[in-house]
Amino acid sequence: MFRPRLAALAAFALMTVPAYGQSLTASQSVEVAIITVDETGAEAVTYQTADEIAPGNELRYVLNFENASEEAASNVRLDMPIPAEINLIEGSIESAGAVITYSADRGETFASRANLSVSASDGLTRTATIEDITHVRWTFTEAIAPGQTGSVSYRGILQ
Repeated sequence: MFRPRLAALAAFALMTVPAYGQSLTASQSVEVAIITVDETGAEAVTYQTADEIAPGNELRYVLNFENASEEAASNVRLDMPIPAEINLIEGSIESAGAVITYSADRGETFASRANLSVSASDGLTRTATIEDITHVRWTFTEAIAPGQTGSVSYRGILQ
């Protein structure tokens, strides 16, 4: 398996996850999907800390946050990049009640999925595909209460 690759994928994302808010702390983990089949043939998916990964594995990037302050944190925004080695899974982004926007220009600008566009090689603008997304942003419309914890996440397939 590819333990060094996992460390690089996790370190990249950890170094580039800003949490904009008062006294809000955030930490990221990378988990690998484990598929089990019971005696009836039904599949169940669980996630566990990814110690080893290989191409084709489904990974879940989780950003856990906590308001360690005695005051509510307002105007909280969490940004998380999509590593180049990950194919984001459409519909996999968990919101925790936040408004989700996307970037296709390495975090320079963000827009709703419907309004996200990119410049094509022919100079025309086209609607961004899931493969174009480089970052996800969660913007909380409600203050995060003192002591409140939560998480946001996305899933992708390792190339």
